[in-house]
Amino acid sequence: MGAARTQRTFRGKNKAPKWKKPGDGQVAVMVLPLAVTDPADLARLSKLFGAMWNIKRAVQRDARARVDAYWAAFHERDRDGAKAVRQHLGLSREALERCAYKHLEASGHLKHHVSKALAMHMADEVWNGVQRHLFPDATGNRFGKPKLGRWYDFTRIPGRARSHTTERKWETFRLVGSLHGHARAYSDGGRHPVQQPRRMPVLVAPSGAVATGKTTTSGKPGTRKATWWDHTGPLAVVFAGGPDSGRGDLVLPVRIPQQPGQWARVEHFLIDPGRWHKVDLVRRRKASAPGGGWVYEAHLMILGPGYTAPSVCAMREQAAAMDRIGGVDGNVSNISIVSFPASLDPAEGAPASTEITLSPQERVLLEREAKKRRGRGRALERSRRATNAAQYGLSRK
Repeated sequence: MGAARTQRTFRGKNKAPKWKKPGDGQVAVMVLPLAVTDPADLARLSKLFGAMWNIKRAVQRDARARVDAYWAAFHERDRDGAKAVRQHLGLSREALERCAYKHLEASGHLKHHVSKALAMHMADEVWNGVQRHLFPDATGNRFGKPKLGRWYDFTRIPGRARSHTTERKWETFRLVGSLHGHARAYSDGGRHPVQQPRRMPVLVAPSGAVATGKTTTSGKPGTRKATWWDHTGPLAVVFAGGPDSGRGDLVLPVRIPQQPGQWARVEHFLIDPGRWHKVDLVRRRKASAPGGGWVYEAHLMILGPGYTAPSVCAMREQAAAMDRIGGVDGNVSNISIVSFPASLDPAEGAPASTEITLSPQERVLLEREAKKRRGRGRALERSRRATNAAQYGLSRK
């Protein structure tokens, strides 16, 4: 038998050039509502958020305990250095990721809903808060120790960014389909570019065989099984995690803005799939929503700047050509805008000011909405007192 290996081996430096964001590194985010109406999909989403909340809470508790131990070990920090103490206590990104893996493996039920990639990214989110607490910023200030938070404040599951160097490498949440296929599937004959139904149909995984472009040893063209990479129809977000669930992929149909004035912005974000970089799954409270009062959204991040309307660009160019300096003062009931020449020469022009206030119709509308909110609040309070009279008893006075 060969001698046992005593030293740890490393891969070494990557021979390929490091990938960087194109251009100046700008990114933009578009919110895509998810039309989830199937009770089974709503139940899976609820369990997915519940499992991720359990993992985040467990990692946060471990991180808080390690932070307390780090600040208490002031003698060790003076003797060995802060970095050595952090490594000993496991205060690093890799250590928190391993901590999340242990919690995932120790609990048998969490593996039915989440994957190790989701647990890793959630641990990275926790480390970002711990890092802001351990290391001061440019001004020398530190953030407070990360808190556990509440269940209703947990609204975001971070996804894995897309690999732009390796073809067909799955992300955690993958946006499949194309804008052209979505418009073709939900077109009403040319009157509107997209006319989506109130209840979006449930998409199924592609089936059949797809030609690979290669020939086999027998001279026949090679084929492979169709996957979501071959889907060119309506847009959808696919979660291929949870290998122990045995229920297949979680497919969530996407609803895009279909107003005529929004179509240019939709094309800016969705026309080029090569710019799609990352998808985060977000939930938002809505009392009228089925399945627990939550609505779900996909926050798509693209590589590049956000959308700016041509009219806005024209106004910006016109304002820049005037060579004036302006300022805005926002008050409770009005907005004041003042501009003056950039050279401060009275001969080039006098200062100009504009005040924007609410019209009488807008004031009446705001007062009406405030009265409705007060009425709904009083009705809710009466309902609580009527249904739980024992808790709302009279005081001692």
